[in-house]
Amino acid sequence: MSETYALSEQEFDAVSRLSGRERFAHLLKRVADWETVWGLSEGNSSFPVWPHPRYAAACADREWAGNAPAAIDVHEFVAEWLPAMASDNVSLAVFPTPGLRGVIVSATELAAALRQALAQYE
Repeated sequence: MSETYALSEQEFDAVSRLSGRERFAHLLKRVADWETVWGLSEGNSSFPVWPHPRYAAACADREWAGNAPAAIDVHEFVAEWLPAMASDNVSLAVFPTPGLRGVIVSATELAAALRQALAQYE
């Protein structure tokens, strides 16, 4: 498993309670900082992504049942994965939480947001 930041139970709970847009902003910051996005196998309607494997594991049920969190290098994700998803019209569920939907965005929108976030760390 890829290296990632330490995540306390308190931070996990607090971040999980944020609004969808606040979790989206949190994901951009953490992914840009750690250069890794975490996903589960594609679901029925969208591909889910998180900034930490623990958030992904907490959602590995229902349509994502049986999937383990997988690390994806953020630069590869922006350069290869997202353009392929855009051409296949796959949307992304950004930082869903158990029982709540994530922010649904297009691959193009997420790529632009991640490029902007990454530029702040370079």
